[in-house]
Amino acid sequence: MDFKKIVIISPYRGIGDIIFHIPLFNGLYKKYKSKLIIITNSASKAKFLLKNQKYIRKIYYINFKRENQIKNSYLFLKKLNYLSADISILTAPTKRLVIPLLISNSKKKIFFKKNNIKDLAKYIFLQSKNIFSDLNFESNYKIKTNSPFILDHTLFINIDSHHDQNNWGEENFIKLIQKIIEIKMIKKIYINFSPNKLRKFKKIFDKFNKEKKILFTYKKKFGEIISYINHSKIVIGNESGPICIGAALNRKVLSIYHPKHTNKSSLTINKKVKFFNTKEISSSKIILKILKFLK
Repeated sequence: MDFKKIVIISPYRGIGDIIFHIPLFNGLYKKYKSKLIIITNSASKAKFLLKNQKYIRKIYYINFKRENQIKNSYLFLKKLNYLSADISILTAPTKRLVIPLLISNSKKKIFFKKNNIKDLAKYIFLQSKNIFSDLNFESNYKIKTNSPFILDHTLFINIDSHHDQNNWGEENFIKLIQKIIEIKMIKKIYINFSPNKLRKFKKIFDKFNKEKKILFTYKKKFGEIISYINHSKIVIGNESGPICIGAALNRKVLSIYHPKHTNKSSLTINKKVKFFNTKEISSSKIILKILKFLK
């Protein structure tokens, strides 16, 4: 089969959002036997998440924001023309991106259509199947890393999310962590939050910073964060990027979410994820259920 230069454009910002594309990446790679070029947002952390995947040729970060729309659309078009792809696939129906795609020098131009599906993972999967009806897409969202071993008796806890309204709350995590520390079999606890949110979580940092079992990871590079998640036996936290990574690494995942503010994103990635709906279950019961699971 002839080599094809295939470019996939994913303008979505979330870490989980790039993971939702993995069945599409795998399906295209199997069909064309050609490694893929990905254009996406830097917020997706795709260069870290996908660097060990055999189907990746190159990943480019560009700005897809509506601010400076004319400039950003021009730079997007310039990048497409530079790549001069045999096939370019835009996984969104956004007009300001569709137009540069259609006037680019890509030989074949494909973009996903609008529909009423709000679950992005389901949207990406169904659009992929509809457009590439000859491909056998698998619901496999696993990623590989260079640190495959698991450290028994190790936990990774993520206490924030991209959208703060989804956060379970600092006081709840303090109560949970205090109880987890008392479990003798738990030897190491990684606590993660975004570097720019240290002031927001100052209380939890001050309380546990000197605890021997705990390592705060907010200063660590993203590649190190992935390693910590991969080393951990169990991943706990708000439904967020690190939770989706834990699911993609096939770790045992306990996801805390509020249905008004977020979907069960990691459910798509790993159907073994255990969910705690904060609208239906009180914080005290969630803590008890997590502790019961850990013991």
